[in-house]
Amino acid sequence: MRFLARWLSQGLGLALALLCGVLAMQAPAFTHAYASALLQVASDARRDIDQREESARQYYGLTATDDSGLVAALETHEPSNAQTLARSIAHLSRLSATYQRIMQSPALLQPIAAFADAWDDPEGDKAAIWELSWRSFTPQIDLSFAALLYGFGGLMLGSLMAALLGAVAVKMTRRNFAPHLSS
Repeated sequence: MRFLARWLSQGLGLALALLCGVLAMQAPAFTHAYASALLQVASDARRDIDQREESARQYYGLTATDDSGLVAALETHEPSNAQTLARSIAHLSRLSATYQRIMQSPALLQPIAAFADAWDDPEGDKAAIWELSWRSFTPQIDLSFAALLYGFGGLMLGSLMAALLGAVAVKMTRRNFAPHLSS
């Protein structure tokens, strides 16, 4: 009976370690998908801002060429539209800064930078991008150095979790059977 229990325990430990390892290997690939989605949304936002600015220039005859100058000039004609345009520009700046932070990080730290940045989202503008990236992500086995290192870390974490679960199970089993054995 002990043989079967040990075999089952080791098998479940191996399965948990492999599962965690493969999941951790997805971090660099998911980071790439998230960064691509950030770039896509930022490009769409820039296109929208450019169209709105061109429309304001033509309609009001504004001559400002930069974003802040155009917002200031538009404020005298349509304060509400100027405010909306300023919020769109700020949104674009946050997305662009996020993309730059992720891409400028070393390859090994890019997943950590992406997770930290998505976690720190007080305006809530990256949550939708994160969710879109998650829904459209296709798991893949990437054999880059970063993915292999994350996979190794996942294996170690999975084996630690399995050992902890095994210790808890043994302790609970001994506690449940101990009163029956002493009587």
